[in-house]
Amino acid sequence: MSINISQCSDCGHRVFPARLWCPACGHDRAHPAAVQEAEVLTWTVIPAQGAEPSAFLATARALPKGPILVVRLDTAPSRLGQRVDLIDRGGEGLPLPWGRLRPD
Repeated sequence: MSINISQCSDCGHRVFPARLWCPACGHDRAHPAAVQEAEVLTWTVIPAQGAEPSAFLATARALPKGPILVVRLDTAPSRLGQRVDLIDRGGEGLPLPWGRLRPD
């Protein structure tokens, strides 16, 4: 699975979510680019509230060339740099990309 990011057609700069203009060069044309994996830079746990389970959010760098994403995870990572398979669950009304941690 993968998510689509926006890549500038002029300079190649990659961003998520998409923007009207490239923040690097100001060009106004971009194309979608599929990204399948990322690496965890940092993460946090939002404690469970009532019947809701804990939530795990990570800041991750899409590989190989970025951008940096906020990703929702099913479980907490075991270490920085852990690889994540990216999943687009936007059709489910979820605004953040999801990630499935790869085993160490």
